[in-house]
Amino acid sequence: MAGALDTAFKAIAKTVVADLGTALDTSITYTRKASPSYDVDTGALTTTDTTYSSLKVPIEFVDAEEEEGREERKARVYLTPDLIGNNQPTFEDTVTLTYAGSARTAQITDIRTFQGGQKYLYILLVRF
Repeated sequence: MAGALDTAFKAIAKTVVADLGTALDTSITYTRKASPSYDVDTGALTTTDTTYSSLKVPIEFVDAEEEEGREERKARVYLTPDLIGNNQPTFEDTVTLTYAGSARTAQITDIRTFQGGQKYLYILLVRF
């Protein structure tokens, strides 16, 4: 029973994210940061990046406020696991939002994972 319910929730989440994302005039690029390595000689941290481009997903703009003389915006981004290679989002990953003719790289500040026996939806809070 639980497996069938998970499968249903996963299918519903995938359909809703696809339908709402297609209806919006925005897209995102999700960059997965993996395999970090630190070079002691140079002091540089490098990662192996995997990029998932032109994802049409729902974006909910939450807040905009002044922060130290500049505007800080927050948004919620809704993703299904299949869109990002069935990976779990991490705080090191980045999201680039493309809207109103410009691209803004955002930092992930909160990750909500919805799952039963399998993950079916992520809601990311980002700031940019």
